Amino acid sequence: MSMPSGAGLNRRDFVKLGIGGVSALVLAACSSAVQEAKQDNQSEGSAEPGGTLVIGSLSDLNPATIFSQSLTSMTVGTLVFDTLIRLDPISSDPKPRVATSWDVSDDGLTVRLELRTDVTFHTGRTLTSKDVAYSLANLAKDSAGSQLQAAAQTVTSVDTSEAAVAVLTLAHPLVNLFDLLEFMLLTDSETEAGLLAGDSFVGTGPFVFDSWQRGQQSAWKRNDTYWGGAPLLESVTVRVVPDNSALLSSVRSGQTNAVIGVSAQDARPFRSDSAFRVETEDVYDVAYYVGANVVDPALADKRIRQAISYAVDRDRILAEVLGGAGIASSAPWPQSSPAYDEAATKHYSRDLDKAKSLLRDAGAPSTSLKLSYGTGLAPAATIAAIVQSNLADIGIKVDLDPREQATFSPFLSSGQQQLWINPHGFGQLNPSTLATGAAPFKPAKNLSGYSSPEYTAIVDRVWKQPDPKSADALAAYKEFSDLLLDEQFVIDLAITTNTNVYTGGVRDVAWNRYKNLILDKTYFA
Repeated sequence: MSMPSGAGLNRRDFVKLGIGGVSALVLAACSSAVQEAKQDNQSEGSAEPGGTLVIGSLSDLNPATIFSQSLTSMTVGTLVFDTLIRLDPISSDPKPRVATSWDVSDDGLTVRLELRTDVTFHTGRTLTSKDVAYSLANLAKDSAGSQLQAAAQTVTSVDTSEAAVAVLTLAHPLVNLFDLLEFMLLTDSETEAGLLAGDSFVGTGPFVFDSWQRGQQSAWKRNDTYWGGAPLLESVTVRVVPDNSALLSSVRSGQTNAVIGVSAQDARPFRSDSAFRVETEDVYDVAYYVGANVVDPALADKRIRQAISYAVDRDRILAEVLGGAGIASSAPWPQSSPAYDEAATKHYSRDLDKAKSLLRDAGAPSTSLKLSYGTGLAPAATIAAIVQSNLADIGIKVDLDPREQATFSPFLSSGQQQLWINPHGFGQLNPSTLATGAAPFKPAKNLSGYSSPEYTAIVDRVWKQPDPKSADALAAYKEFSDLLLDEQFVIDLAITTNTNVYTGGVRDVAWNRYKNLILDKTYFA
């Protein structure tokens, strides 16, 4: 299948710990930057160059996580680095970036990528096909910690004999090929050690690394020779701030320009204030769920898990906790996914009679169940309380188990958990990206301890489809979704997105399908 520059292609539409874009980032501008922006932009809506955008983050940079979906990659990944393609926010079709066109063989085993010839690293070196090969090899390494590692490992070789052409050979057709090509940051082979040490961040992107004061802030300046055109902002600063409460207070006081990824509750007071704009992103990748440890005897029978699923009040969670932004759903797919099916979203509509019947047949747990959640996510505690109340309605006693966010992820990998509340991502992408990249769903070593030959075979069928929009692919997606609904080791509740609050003059903050910030067109009005 040949793809000329700008053409669409068959394909589909968060996360490590399933959270991807849920972390709150704050775009903050210091007083001098605001004043500079006002001087440079005399009329509302003008896009004159200048100004420093200060991004307040609840976490400092962690260079070791740059190759995964992480707070670091979502904050500075596409400031400093480019990607081969960008997925269209509406159609999810791939659009050219560093790759100007692509051709995929009929059997799906060969991918020819034509590259731009005017892309240079911040050191002045021209990007070539060897850099594509290097970046793919990076993602395939265990040390990268990449959620797309399995997809990258499918690339068995890259022909780099032509500087402006990379020819990929795949072990099998890769249905989420374009998810991989947008996820992969094009990093510099000559400065890898400096990148991992945090001493240098050399890419080809619109901003150049300036400095990093660890634990305090990092600074990035405009790349005036950027192949896509110099950014409008003069510079960007990423500043570490102490807590979510302080961030919201600084938005209200005018010390910050925008908060990205706030909860619906936190955004609500700003909606009625004309001094602020509240924006809902178009990437529905934050799916809150109840996880179930199927190795635990109390949860080993899937009828117990199904009873829990029938008991939870998804509509209440969506309305009260998530502000109605999104959909209540028993399945992990937002409406943009090729696997989306309205019947699947309502499969476990609340039905206490069915829940009680399943419990009678399976035998209700004889002791209380522990429901864990991380205290760093504002919605998690409220969702946990609702689930606790819902399960009491069918006779299941639940003890809440709040845990510090820093220790929550390791706890979920310990095998000691019973039930837990967490968000997962990647539902907005091809179903195989969720199946092979999101920790709750991987066929091997998922967080629930669930495994079966059938599940492994279904994921394999989904993953190896040569055409992501073919009838065979759609049938495989349904088969995958049906198994998830039956087994309920991941009990999906509701799918939402980031809610952003803007103030001051910040305009045109954008993001890709992985929620990486895109600031090359951002300006102060």
